Amino acid sequence: MKRFAALTILILAIIFQSCASPGSRYGGETGRGPLFPVERDFKWGFIDRKGDLVIPYKYEGAVDFSEDRALVKVDGKWGYINEFDIMVITPQFEEAQKFSEGLAQVKFDGCYGYIDSVGKIVSEPQFEKTEPFSEGLASVKINGLWGYINKQGKMVIEPGYERAFSFSDGYALIVVDGEGGYIKKNGDVFIKPRYEWAEGYSDGLACVALDGKYVYLDKFGEVKLKTDFEGARHFTEGAAAITKNGRQGFINKSGLLIVQPEYDEVGDFSEGLATIKLDGVWGFVNKRGEVVIKPRFETAVSVSQGLAIVELGNGDWAYIDKKGNFVWKSFE
Repeated sequence: MKRFAALTILILAIIFQSCASPGSRYGGETGRGPLFPVERDFKWGFIDRKGDLVIPYKYEGAVDFSEDRALVKVDGKWGYINEFDIMVITPQFEEAQKFSEGLAQVKFDGCYGYIDSVGKIVSEPQFEKTEPFSEGLASVKINGLWGYINKQGKMVIEPGYERAFSFSDGYALIVVDGEGGYIKKNGDVFIKPRYEWAEGYSDGLACVALDGKYVYLDKFGEVKLKTDFEGARHFTEGAAAITKNGRQGFINKSGLLIVQPEYDEVGDFSEGLATIKLDGVWGFVNKRGEVVIKPRFETAVSVSQGLAIVELGNGDWAYIDKKGNFVWKSFE
């Protein structure tokens, strides 16, 4: 049960913390490439891309590197190490997130704030919830409403939204009275909240739904692509997940199907591959619709830095490469 819980924490951490820009992930300056968190006997360490142990199993928890910092847990608190396993920010936080644009969200005394790469507080813990910095701003929740602060911790867009998301392509998705719209970085409304469902801009487009119809807006707020699908999601690497007749696949920016809707579920494309679920198990497909890694895993997380996390059952998990070869297993 503890091993399963550890796997769940790792997968959730990677899923929810991968919202930072792809370029924020640290590749290492020593030539050995990125490092990946692993667990054995309830202790965490880090391996390299070949599966060799680089940082020994000794932490209570760990999250992958971002901007030359990795989260580790010691005596119930979170801190940060560098790639040489030097503790650069002392474990002291109840919760913490990966670095994005030089700053990271941390929690202590029940509130969230931001620190810089050496642990200096740049925004005092005072917020109920926070998001990572993106394009110089971060959305924060205070007194039940969301607004935006800059990197000096100053509130530059006053709290007034039910929900506010990270900026992308110069715009941010906000929610007012249950409807989605978009604002500019100066706080001006770009598209008035009116959509029953919406996602942030990605790859230059935003997916929105009105009266049950899914369309994609361009950077001018005009409809760039209409669809007749039951569901649609944002574009990533030029592909967007759609739902047709209860099955999921992918379209390109011209609206053409590049992966036929024949899967139970699909994830986003990352490094040329996307996770797919068929008959209850997960595998990977490429943009030509070819199954690269046959579905056989209980869970699969998108590829990052050449490796993907997969769950094998009974609490066992592993890292695989882009060909499906095992690089590291939790039970060996």
